[in-house]
Amino acid sequence: MKVTLLVTQLQEVTDLLMRFVSKHATLPVLENVYIKAGLEGLLFRATDMEKYLEVQLAAKPDDEWAITVNAKALGDLLRTIEDEHVIIGIDPVKDILTITSAQDEFSIKGISATEFVAVPTVQSDRELTLDIHSFTKGIGKVEYAVMEKNFSPVLTGVMMRTKQYADWWKLVFVGTDSFRLAEYKIPQTQAVSGAYTIIIPKVHVQDIKKVAEYAESKKVDQMKIVFSDNMVSCQFTMEGLQVQCTALLIQWSFPDYENENIMPTTANATAVIGKWQLEKSLRKISILTRDLNNYALIKAQDNSLEVSSGETDLWQGETKLPAVIDGDMVGFWINAKYIADFLKVAESTEIQMRVIAADKPIIFKDLDDDQFTYVVRPLIK
Repeated sequence: MKVTLLVTQLQEVTDLLMRFVSKHATLPVLENVYIKAGLEGLLFRATDMEKYLEVQLAAKPDDEWAITVNAKALGDLLRTIEDEHVIIGIDPVKDILTITSAQDEFSIKGISATEFVAVPTVQSDRELTLDIHSFTKGIGKVEYAVMEKNFSPVLTGVMMRTKQYADWWKLVFVGTDSFRLAEYKIPQTQAVSGAYTIIIPKVHVQDIKKVAEYAESKKVDQMKIVFSDNMVSCQFTMEGLQVQCTALLIQWSFPDYENENIMPTTANATAVIGKWQLEKSLRKISILTRDLNNYALIKAQDNSLEVSSGETDLWQGETKLPAVIDGDMVGFWINAKYIADFLKVAESTEIQMRVIAADKPIIFKDLDDDQFTYVVRPLIK
């Protein structure tokens, strides 16, 4: 009951599975990965009961068998093996997995495969086919704006929806924690059968993104998303490998954010500034404010912006950077970390700020990507 595999491929698959294993398992089997050998190769499964990963690996086992073994132990051992190939097999009577290479021989006591939980199937005809790079990019543009814990569950997830703009269908990603909001739109070249909205918990979408990035590294171009009212399945097919991630959705209505109170479409003033100059200025001022509230005061000074800490009994600091300012720009207080998060994912060397008033949302735009919009609520003093 053995099968020979490439060590690197087995290591990569195990690393993905470990992201889906329960971190605080009430059942010991949920700390394990399920491995089944059959005519179609090797089937791997891992779950924490809220998200599931299935990987079908092309292989030629000499018999049919199944077992579950501790994911961390398996992953740690595989990382120590320096040979190109490894042979894995089981002792079905004792539920032991054996791992053998030219230099090494290990055995791990497992748990019977019959104790592993069933992986749910998403029964739905609602599906999308999209470019993997667009998916990973869209998630990366908005996920930092979402909190993992919040008083409102809907604010702990990334919203994905299809929406028609004029003659274009777009896939829209949105993340918010109620203090800031990030939106990224991607034109859909694939056929879209209607307007859909799903909300994937941040803790799940980060793991799905890692799997998508792995598929992208293997030169996979497209992925399929199938979803029902309460679950989503992301499917990838690559040479010798089929991968499916399944996760529970947040079953709440996402708040309406496309209005002037949250995402203004007009501005009384704009400022175009260098991305790196702004990042450097914020970093300087944050040294003074990070242990308190991390807020900075930004105001216009002729053809420059002044970023300052304000004046307290403990400190005072200000720094200036060149800017192209259009209109009468009022000063405003804003969380410097929120701007820094935006600058990390902005791709242009210049960004634009759109300002209405000191108590109205501030819009940030990446000048090289009009599909990316970031909104921050200022501090009202």
